[in-house]
Amino acid sequence: MALKPDASSHNDVSASTPATPNPETATVATTPVKMVSIITKPLLPLSPPPDALGSHEHETLLEAQGTDVSADSTEEASLVAVSTANGDLLPTTVTPMHYDIHLRPDLTTGVVSGSVSIDAHINEATDRIVLHAKCIAITRVAVYCGTLLASVDGDAVTYDNSELEMATIQMPYVLQPASVQIIITFTGILSESMYGLYRCRYRDRKGDPSVMLVTQFQAKCARLAFPCWDEPAIKAEFTLALSVPSNHIALSNMPVVEETEELNGLKTVYFARSPKMSTYLLAIVSGELDFIEATTLSGEIIANSDPPQRAAVPCRVYTAAADIDKVRFSLDTAVRVLELLVDMFGCAYPLPKLDLVAVPELEAGGMENWGLVLFRTVRLFITSQTSLWIRQKAVYVIAHELSHQWFGNLVTMAWWDDLWLNEGFATWIGIHITDLMYPEWRRWDHFAIEDRQAALSADSLRSSHPVQVTIKGSADIDQVFDSITYYKGCSLIRMLSAHLGTEAFMAGVRAYLNAHAFASATTSDLWAALEAASGQPVATLMHSWTTHVGYPVVSVDADFESGELRLTQNRFLHSGNVTPDEDCVLWWVPLGMVSSECALPVPAVLHDRSGLFEIPGSSHATWIKLNYNNAGLYRVRYSRDALRRLASAAASTSLMRTADAVGILNDAVALAISGHVPTSAVLDMVAAFQARQPEFVVWQILGMFLESLHQTWADRSPPALREHIRSLARALFAPQAAALGWAHRPNDSPLVARLRAISIPRAAWAGDTQVIAQALAHFEQFYAAPTEPKPFYHDFTASVFEIAVRCGPVANHARVQDMYEHSARWQLSEDHRMAALGAMACSRDPACMWQTLDYALSDHVLPQDLNIVMGFMVTADHRSKHVLWRWFKLNYQQLVARLGEASALLGHVVSTVVGDFATAEMADDVELWFADKHTAAFDRTLPQSLEFIRVRAAWFERDHDDVQQWFQAYASESCDY
Repeated sequence: MALKPDASSHNDVSASTPATPNPETATVATTPVKMVSIITKPLLPLSPPPDALGSHEHETLLEAQGTDVSADSTEEASLVAVSTANGDLLPTTVTPMHYDIHLRPDLTTGVVSGSVSIDAHINEATDRIVLHAKCIAITRVAVYCGTLLASVDGDAVTYDNSELEMATIQMPYVLQPASVQIIITFTGILSESMYGLYRCRYRDRKGDPSVMLVTQFQAKCARLAFPCWDEPAIKAEFTLALSVPSNHIALSNMPVVEETEELNGLKTVYFARSPKMSTYLLAIVSGELDFIEATTLSGEIIANSDPPQRAAVPCRVYTAAADIDKVRFSLDTAVRVLELLVDMFGCAYPLPKLDLVAVPELEAGGMENWGLVLFRTVRLFITSQTSLWIRQKAVYVIAHELSHQWFGNLVTMAWWDDLWLNEGFATWIGIHITDLMYPEWRRWDHFAIEDRQAALSADSLRSSHPVQVTIKGSADIDQVFDSITYYKGCSLIRMLSAHLGTEAFMAGVRAYLNAHAFASATTSDLWAALEAASGQPVATLMHSWTTHVGYPVVSVDADFESGELRLTQNRFLHSGNVTPDEDCVLWWVPLGMVSSECALPVPAVLHDRSGLFEIPGSSHATWIKLNYNNAGLYRVRYSRDALRRLASAAASTSLMRTADAVGILNDAVALAISGHVPTSAVLDMVAAFQARQPEFVVWQILGMFLESLHQTWADRSPPALREHIRSLARALFAPQAAALGWAHRPNDSPLVARLRAISIPRAAWAGDTQVIAQALAHFEQFYAAPTEPKPFYHDFTASVFEIAVRCGPVANHARVQDMYEHSARWQLSEDHRMAALGAMACSRDPACMWQTLDYALSDHVLPQDLNIVMGFMVTADHRSKHVLWRWFKLNYQQLVARLGEASALLGHVVSTVVGDFATAEMADDVELWFADKHTAAFDRTLPQSLEFIRVRAAWFERDHDDVQQWFQAYASESCDY
């Protein structure tokens, strides 16, 4: 699944679980569906045969006579190994090989009638079948082995509706090892949350409000739709029949093989049999949709083709009819990405078709269902009005999700403790592919300032977790879709691939995919393949990185006269107070050393606690830099002399590459927050960097640091100091805003465009009156003539909206609300519609703040977008986060009802609401308030948020005098920075 951490990011403008039906009162339709050979369409009656359900006279126990029960000895062995490590897993006495599913959802009543015929193996003698089922009532079960073995009704089924979410079917006899067919009829319900099989609001072909069917089965929600073995390692083949309204287009992982019309306005759609895959990858979409199509040469190599040529694979993008003109860019991107991935993996796309669907209500940014990939609309709706950043994000997300078709779908992690295998690798591939397609975007540089920093920040907490994480229980699974799994995982892959070389690394990946195709694998399996390809001890090198929490800070003591360098590694914590017990891990640290005399990195490695090295260029070097290109996942702490020399070089674009300047700045900020260096040292660097040629990624870090400093200092520092901080920001960004202007020039590079796009809003945040006046004038002109061309470039739409609400008259709040609700009238792209929603939260008027928060809980705002409002509010003004906290406490139960008590979205909202506080008193207040709440959905993220609050509180207590003195000294040199 792509970018779950995005759900907590307000800059990415992109109901509770129903009760389980009563098995005694639930009913199921009994009209049989015409049976046809499975070769043409599924062989699955809506109800099992009458002798299975209505008569017990033929119930005899058939002993297995030479039946092959060894489904896949390798896979079964791995299942047993995983099961012994996790008590929440199903017993392995019965394992499925093929599901034949028929679902008949009623879009009006929300009731689902279904049946599933499961080809399974009984591996051990047993009198019970245990599988997953949640919010499902099983009405009948029959077991066949050539003839009927046993049949029971719903009274024989017991449900564990706690965290395990299992159903136990008690059989009247002990079933011996054999290959069997298990036929189950059941009723369920369409979810009102964005999990399982759910109703999704959209507009139909007439433009009227309607609902479509969508599934979201990751991580453990297939059990909401049909009884199954809902664990990633228990792979099986799937055949699906779906009864839906006749005017719907029905989609699943595989192509449609036949449709049959019914008399009641329904049709039954039959899909081809899938290859072996995990339950969480099964997918359904049904609605009034249109599509555009292209073909990719991504299939198997055509036999006897000369020169060798791959078969064409149809690729489609589906969306509501009114939006079909918004997805051409996404289709073209998908085709290019798929063909690049086939070349990289040396492996054909595994399925006969690929569909991408724009879904209005989707819990994640994207979902990699095999052959039917789902995206939030903001990820696929890319038009000429879409901002550059959202366009870049769309390319990355498409590449991320399509890479999963191999790495995750073809080969799947055996259990969620290895989720990083899926998500860390897909993140690396997504950025790598984006960088190949658009090198001018410098995507890895942007990774360094946001995604990598998110991983380093989260992993510097005591409450972090290893990338190979221990799953505490089923409720814990959704919480590990976080920055550690995605971005630390990606950073480790990047560090390893840089060390091995991309060619050797990809050779190992190809071997891994070939060895484990259509099966499951572990981290050890990937290391083994990479070791064979590279000849290096990958498992040994990476062990400490994947199995331990945290990462090191490498301290640099350089003697430039002798050319000698002493390096020491210790665990880095944001709090700075590492104890000896916490500092016992030694990491393999690729150093990547460059100097004034050596532009290419020296391939040295620190294995021990400390070591002596030679400065590249020896005594001729005037400065030294570790971690070339930010490839390594660690911080670097330079001695005062080494940092002074380095900062001087970093302030010059001719002496220091952008990526390395970014690394120096990022490390300096983190070291200041943790107390390794005074904050004044970072402020010295900020002042020095004013002489450097402005670059987007560098200026982004400078702006983020000053905003963070302001947020942390705002509640407890005098207005004069807050104004000093904003004045320094104004000195940085106001000249850039003035020089770059509001108009896009045809010869502007993407990085210049991004620099312009951040300079204007940051200059306005810092109080630059010229930028604010221009933004307000642009907003008035746009509001007065929405059908005329915008008076500003579309990259500035979000900034204009925010400035208009924060700095303009109170009436602008209602105006942007109107733009959000009637985006077509204002000709807003999807990302700018979300920008209007976020801008509503930027008001400084308390009444507007409360109104916006109440509005966010209304039907006007989708649950997936609620966090956009809260994210903008906590950063809009240092007082607004306190308003949000008061509102949150008053409306907590409504939020739980809206998002679901077990929803990952609830955890994202909690971390957003409390995450920007910076006093120990607020940490205590938050901790006390949640003490009697059910926090299973965020019992990882809440401790992390509390730790962040206390880290920032300690930063202020330690450095407030240092910062005050620095600004007083600097103010005496200039009236206005």
